[in-house]
Amino acid sequence: MRKFKLMKLKHIFSPTLFILSILFISWGYTGHRTIGLIAESQLSPSAKNAIKQLLGDTSLADACTWADDARREPQFRETANWHFLNLPLGLNFEGLKKFIDTTGKENIYSAYFQAQKTLIDPKSTKQQQVYALKFVLHFVGDIHQPMHISRAEDKGGNTIQLNYDGKGTNLHSLWDTKMLEKAGLDYTQLAAKYSQVAPSQIKQWQKDDVIQWIWESYQISSTLYAEVDTMKKRSIGDDYYQSHLPIVERRLQQAGIRLAGILNKIYTGKSRK
Repeated sequence: MRKFKLMKLKHIFSPTLFILSILFISWGYTGHRTIGLIAESQLSPSAKNAIKQLLGDTSLADACTWADDARREPQFRETANWHFLNLPLGLNFEGLKKFIDTTGKENIYSAYFQAQKTLIDPKSTKQQQVYALKFVLHFVGDIHQPMHISRAEDKGGNTIQLNYDGKGTNLHSLWDTKMLEKAGLDYTQLAAKYSQVAPSQIKQWQKDDVIQWIWESYQISSTLYAEVDTMKKRSIGDDYYQSHLPIVERRLQQAGIRLAGILNKIYTGKSRK
């Protein structure tokens, strides 16, 4: 991946990348803002202060959605493929790590670490750090959305058509927004509901590395693909919602808690206990 200098991105327009930017919008605004608000509840005072210096009056929740909006702008359109990771099915954990290490293509894994590197680099300008922070906030959420760690051939489930509650949708959109919409709660209500996590669980989730986050999403998306393949009419309803919503809830929780751990580590030198 090229050196992550966010102020020096080429001003290009690529129709293909623009289409990708429309397709791959993870969790929707509600999910990303929920993750941001959960993370905010777990931040140390030092992390809150450092983030305030960068974001000003922009809330962490609102900053989490910036990367999806930014890729529609000429300056950032080449970041479209930084929001996902394409993988073949059937990999074990070691195979997944090897694939990521040898893929040679820009993806969410490489982009996340480059953004984090820019964020902590003392030579980065304040504006570069602002952009890098917003990318880190967003990418942590994207990695926890299972259909962003999935297959290239169906564009992360975008081309897998489904009938959900009597309406047409696709597997990607179902996991981005549809199930959260059915819950009928806004992001502040969702964050309040999901922020209650046992300290021992917080500690464990914050110890897990990024490969583990990816592996978890990969296992889920692999299961989702297998389920769809067994559907005769690809029509799903309340049974699917009831059985799968806990997965959505857990991924939002994990993303928020882990995001807080990353930010606390960056700005305080250690994760909050």
